[in-house]
Amino acid sequence: MPNDNSRRNYAVLAVSIAVAAVFMYAGLGKVREPLQFADSTAAFAILPAVFINLFVMGLPPFEFACGVLLLVPPTRRVGALAVAVVSLMFFTALASALLRGLTLDCGCFGVGAPSRPRMWIELVVDTVLFAGAIFVYLRSITRTPSPAPAP
Repeated sequence: MPNDNSRRNYAVLAVSIAVAAVFMYAGLGKVREPLQFADSTAAFAILPAVFINLFVMGLPPFEFACGVLLLVPPTRRVGALAVAVVSLMFFTALASALLRGLTLDCGCFGVGAPSRPRMWIELVVDTVLFAGAIFVYLRSITRTPSPAPAP
């Protein structure tokens, strides 16, 4: 029977792989349709127009990099923290759009039809990704070896 530490490691690994897969998939979806992603981003009416292209070109590689960081144990915490921050940003943008009565396609996983029910589902997905990232961040604490006793 595995001890608690190895179960924790397996849980962290499983959640890391799942969150990494979602982020890498989302990043690739945005790269396939950059113009539609730019339109989706503009529909939120949050970013000034001058920053939309910069955001649209920078977010997909960032998401993919977060996924890669989550898969490598020495960088897992950095990836998890980045995912938590960007998931919170996505949650805030979607919640803002919903509160303002907007119906849009967030562009989260590629192109889709604008839909309020889908926006609510994506809000839940952002919450789950945030929770998974925080779990990985907190459970991936690296243990530093204790110093050797002085002779």
